[in-house]
Amino acid sequence: MSENVRSRRRRRAASAALLAAAGLTGTVLAAAPAAHADTVSLYPLYTWWNPDRGDNFTTGNLGDENNAVAANYLPIRKEAFVYETQQPGTVPLHLFWNNARQDNFSTATQVGIDSAYSAGYAYIGVQGYVNTAQEPGTRPLYLFWSEARQDNVLASDQATIDSAYSAGYVLMRTEGYAPHY
Repeated sequence: MSENVRSRRRRRAASAALLAAAGLTGTVLAAAPAAHADTVSLYPLYTWWNPDRGDNFTTGNLGDENNAVAANYLPIRKEAFVYETQQPGTVPLHLFWNNARQDNFSTATQVGIDSAYSAGYAYIGVQGYVNTAQEPGTRPLYLFWSEARQDNVLASDQATIDSAYSAGYVLMRTEGYAPHY
């Protein structure tokens, strides 16, 4: 076995161990870049909160995380993961922003996209990719809305779901399905 193959296997094993540790301990880790074109690369999907704006922000890439930090959002938890590149059976998770509401909005459905534009949201970009159907190792991404806060939140983790309900948010729909570990 060549040194190159051994090195790739060690990197993969180390990445898997780090992701497993992050899932067990709640440690925030950025996903390592894919070593090969045939390797599926995942990135953590995090929920953030800005108490001044009263806004939840779901991030699926480093750029959005940096924007959350710059805008004084506080990290809440990892919801699941998104694929960094489109895979068979996945669709883009889109990010929108409404300046009047001071609200970030993540959606992966045409209904969500249409709702965003009709409510005056501006398109920001793709956060990652999510499954359109539930597959082994995935869980639903639920979209919640609070009329009182004029805020959307995307939730997959049970703690976020419970928090949304307890804060008076209403379940709108399932946006897709995301890997979790």
